[in-house]
Amino acid sequence: MSAILRGIPATRGVVVGTGLVYDLTPPFFEKEHISPDRVEYEWDRLQKALQEAIGEVTQLRDQVEQKLGKEQAAIFDAHLLILDDEALLDLSRQHIEQDLMGAEWALWESTEEFVQILADLENEYFQARATDIHDIRTRVLYHLQGRQTPQLRYLSEPVIVIARDLLPSDTAGLDAAVVLGIVTEEGGPTSHTAILARQMGIPAVVGVKGLLEQVRADESAALMIALDARSGEIVLNPEPEIVQRYTAAASVYKDQQQQLEALRTVPAITPDGVSLELAANIGRPRDAMPAVEAGASGVGLFRTEFLFLDRDAVPSEAEQLQAYSDVLRAFADKPVIVRTLDIGGDKHISYLSLPEENNPFLGLRGIRLCLDSEYQPLFRTQLRALLQAAQQTAGNLWIMFPMICDLRELRQAKAFLVEVEQELLQEGKLTQAVSPAIKQGIMLETPAAVWLIDQLAKEADFFSIGTNDLAQYTLASDRMNARLGELHRPFHPAVMRAIAHAVRSANEHQRWIGMCGELAGDPRVSAFLLGLGIQELSMEPKSLNAVKQVIRQTSSQQARELVEQVLNAENSAEIEQLLR
Repeated sequence: MSAILRGIPATRGVVVGTGLVYDLTPPFFEKEHISPDRVEYEWDRLQKALQEAIGEVTQLRDQVEQKLGKEQAAIFDAHLLILDDEALLDLSRQHIEQDLMGAEWALWESTEEFVQILADLENEYFQARATDIHDIRTRVLYHLQGRQTPQLRYLSEPVIVIARDLLPSDTAGLDAAVVLGIVTEEGGPTSHTAILARQMGIPAVVGVKGLLEQVRADESAALMIALDARSGEIVLNPEPEIVQRYTAAASVYKDQQQQLEALRTVPAITPDGVSLELAANIGRPRDAMPAVEAGASGVGLFRTEFLFLDRDAVPSEAEQLQAYSDVLRAFADKPVIVRTLDIGGDKHISYLSLPEENNPFLGLRGIRLCLDSEYQPLFRTQLRALLQAAQQTAGNLWIMFPMICDLRELRQAKAFLVEVEQELLQEGKLTQAVSPAIKQGIMLETPAAVWLIDQLAKEADFFSIGTNDLAQYTLASDRMNARLGELHRPFHPAVMRAIAHAVRSANEHQRWIGMCGELAGDPRVSAFLLGLGIQELSMEPKSLNAVKQVIRQTSSQQARELVEQVLNAENSAEIEQLLR
């Protein structure tokens, strides 16, 4: 019998295929005491399994580094350090020699004790290593039993992967040729799974509540899945007519994507001559050239926090200077909007030991954290690198401050930039002041900033709308809370009116305004934003052509008429229907 479930779309696409439940649980073993004469035998077994696991993890690390770069591979360097940790080895040997435990049992107990030791340190970085240790333990247990560790990279038949969530080691060897889609019960749009799926172009839906319970209740020998990663809908064991409908939709979607490729080199311009800039959102320097090749007119959002993730220490000034310079050079004279460090909320950097907060989304995040005395060195180093990069490149750097609420915060951020520039001039690292040539703007993601645009326009050169947080704060609704699904519909009237006010106010005060939130890459809303008079939309490079198609097929008059209809609508469903 068919069952329909819903989750959060991570990567768009429509697929139908066989479901593979991927559940990497530790293999069963008996907790039996051994005789004293088996001590050396069990210790040798454990050492051999550890060496085999080290070889396997080393191979995984090399694969990930080749595919995704050193930053993503760093997690496996941490795994290798744990596998070779003397304290963990000593605990295991002690359990074998003194407690007469078999190798499996000794490993299990020592890792549990090791995890508890890390938990007692009250440090986020060490506490986060518990997941790594459990991942490693499972891998070693499989080797102890002479069994092949379950790996998604060994798939040979096309499947849709179903999982509670996917660890970095699970996703390392994914092959887009055989993984038709991904569905997970946990995770959000910024999880490892979602990020990897987007990079590889695999249709994915995450955060599907009750997924595994529903799958286990199904008694079918072969589980079929119809997945619409545009809407977040999945159908388990669909009826023939549903399979036919999804198969047809998948074929149409594939043809549409192929046709859209023809738009890569043409401008986003309406039939009556109104043009719109379409830029790319990127997270790391290696994302720059693919964005250029996809036809992006610049970078509308460089998420610099990605430079701080998946590593054990803050990136140095030299590292950041290299990263920013590489991106600025890749886009030559096209604008590159660099958002200064935006951490806090759901973005944790383990080695910084950020303070515990009852509601981190309303706490020390974005510019608030950067201007806090304890974390100012982070901000100072980043600005030093940005200013030097601006001097070395074509002068296309724009700096954007996140989570600004009022003029006071913006002025503090700009003053801090000038202070850092004076330091560099005194040190001889800058030959002349470069800040006057750098456009400095803010992310519009708080309702406070939206309603204070008239004041902020006195100091801000530009604005860019961040729709995820703007929606969350406008609706007082945690976007990751599945129980608030109705509020999470993308086109709530309050959010659409806030966007309209922002764009119209910015234009009234003759300030450039763009959008870099998720909504910018949704073709359904492109005509509405065009009608408001927005100057730029920035998105994942894969969305550029679909948005460009809408712009090229919509006259400015049609777009303006749509705006009035949307702003008069009473609910999200009505707006969705208008935009569709």
